[in-house]
Amino acid sequence: MITWLLYLLPYLLSFMSVNLTVGMIGEYGMSNIKNSASLMVPFVLLMVLLAASVGAVVFGIIKKKRPQHTSLSLGLVMALNAYMFTETCTGSFFIKESFLYAILSPLFIYIFYLLGSALFKSPKIYYIVLTVFFEFFGVLQYFVFAFRGAPIRASDINNVASAMEISSDYSASAGYGPLIIALAVANLAASVLLAVFTKIKPIGVKPRAIVGGVSAVLLGGILLSSGRVLDYGVENRIIKFNFSGNEDFTSYRDTGNVYLFFLDVMNSGSGEPDGYSDKKAQEILSSFEVTDEKPNRTPTVIAIMDESFADFARLGAFDTDNDYMPFLRSLTDNTIKGYVTVSAYGGYSCNSEFEFLSGNTMGFFPMGSAAYTQYVKTKQDSLVSYFDSFGYDTVSMAGCSSTLWNLGKAYDFLGFENQFYQRDLGKVNAEYVNGKLSDATLFREAIGKFEQKQADVPMFLFMTTMQNHASYQLLDDPTIELSDIDDDTAEAYLSAIYETDKALKELITYFESVDEDVVIVFFGDHYPHIESFSEELLGAGLGSLSTEQNANLHQTPFFIWANYDIEEQQDVEISLNYLSNKLIEVCDMPKTAYQRYLDTVMEKVPSISAFGYKGENGKWYRSGEKSDYSDLLEEYNIVQYYLMFKKYEQ
Repeated sequence: MITWLLYLLPYLLSFMSVNLTVGMIGEYGMSNIKNSASLMVPFVLLMVLLAASVGAVVFGIIKKKRPQHTSLSLGLVMALNAYMFTETCTGSFFIKESFLYAILSPLFIYIFYLLGSALFKSPKIYYIVLTVFFEFFGVLQYFVFAFRGAPIRASDINNVASAMEISSDYSASAGYGPLIIALAVANLAASVLLAVFTKIKPIGVKPRAIVGGVSAVLLGGILLSSGRVLDYGVENRIIKFNFSGNEDFTSYRDTGNVYLFFLDVMNSGSGEPDGYSDKKAQEILSSFEVTDEKPNRTPTVIAIMDESFADFARLGAFDTDNDYMPFLRSLTDNTIKGYVTVSAYGGYSCNSEFEFLSGNTMGFFPMGSAAYTQYVKTKQDSLVSYFDSFGYDTVSMAGCSSTLWNLGKAYDFLGFENQFYQRDLGKVNAEYVNGKLSDATLFREAIGKFEQKQADVPMFLFMTTMQNHASYQLLDDPTIELSDIDDDTAEAYLSAIYETDKALKELITYFESVDEDVVIVFFGDHYPHIESFSEELLGAGLGSLSTEQNANLHQTPFFIWANYDIEEQQDVEISLNYLSNKLIEVCDMPKTAYQRYLDTVMEKVPSISAFGYKGENGKWYRSGEKSDYSDLLEEYNIVQYYLMFKKYEQ
């Protein structure tokens, strides 16, 4: 009993105490990481308790009283310690609201320690290595959230290059990072001492085999139940996981840091849809096939996906001293405009590109997926290949590098003949907003590409901008000021949007006067993650929104404009996967079998995205929810899977 008190309990109780203290301080959830001065108290307490734990071990060494335990009991204590450490790094209670998660989260970690008991007679080194791994994960989770405002996700495994690409666009205080690191070092030292100076009672071969079998059964059960467990006790995890910010982090805190990452990984794959066969997909498409149709026009097409371009008035009323998008609101002649539902929020721009260029939807992929880095691995039918089939010169322009979201390779698979990136753009008279190439600069580059093209060759140019990407720098004399809400970040963002609006006016004015047919399609890729402003307008926390409420936070402005007569439309609402069909209609060009098929889907399901879909009855359903439209969506999934993964299978 004395040796237990000297070695195990102080070591474990130190983390129980600090974890409870951190969790109780306002349920801060890491969102107040920059100003939670009161957190100094639990961290100081933690250091004292850890020092006491190490002192107890040293005292035992001096007194030559080394505890003797089985690897099972030592592993249990070290597993609980690892669990509580990772929870402390995210500012959450080790006790969860849901009894299921309170059991499964620590059990998941303990299974790995159990495996060591089965594999090794004395698993001390194995235990130490595991502890290092879990502590590294906890520290990394702390800094990742402090850095970008979102936790580590399964998709980050494929997006390391993209994270490095945009790292300079975020600013974050180190917060309590030094204390977290000190905590990790002290805890690791205590763990090593505990493991080294504890005598391991030998376990026979048969008991070790039983432990191995139990571990395998437990791990298998957790693996098989991962899909069902993911949504347990959560009103709409799919909505939360398609955010890119604090809502994800709330899920991690409520479920368990390590365990939810495992669930995320387990549910991040993309398998064949139920009832899939190549033949079935081909039969569906063949019924929409039309041959030998000729285009009535072949206009030059400029498509602009504008970074974080959104209209917060869609969320709720607020007053500004000036209109932040006066030109766009006034644009009506030869224009179709409205709002397009996008899957992304606060990040994952590549998913918006993917939906527009392919006609496919993120609604059939696991939550939090990144299309370009995870799924676009072979040649793809796309809007690019469509225009190429009619003799177009296909050009991409991106205000970033080719490594962001693996753009270089993705654009190759989509069929772009000519690609231009940040290094190629803005070499003359470049302007910058938020420290990035301005939209006006990129729009002028597009005009330059138009003027340089061959007279008898139409061009399809797809552009992605970066001006309105976080972080937002408030000017000394902001163009737009809020009258009724105090939010400097929102003012900086709205001022940047105003600069985009001015650049759009310049672009449209230029193409109004050219002799050649030109069509411009413009849309925002997602809302910026300005959480406080969004919640102020919505009157609710972002993580508590229903599917229908959440849709408002995923609807960005779009327009299609032509310098020739077209049928004008206002207040159009569709999702991004259908926008290319609208574009083809304005261009007065024939549609492919897939585009014709999408028209039939759009009639019944006018909006579909990663978080949910809207039926023709006007009702929103969460992703995967059964409805009268489920059979149609399952068919759509089969066709999409065939085109993405089977048609050009290598």
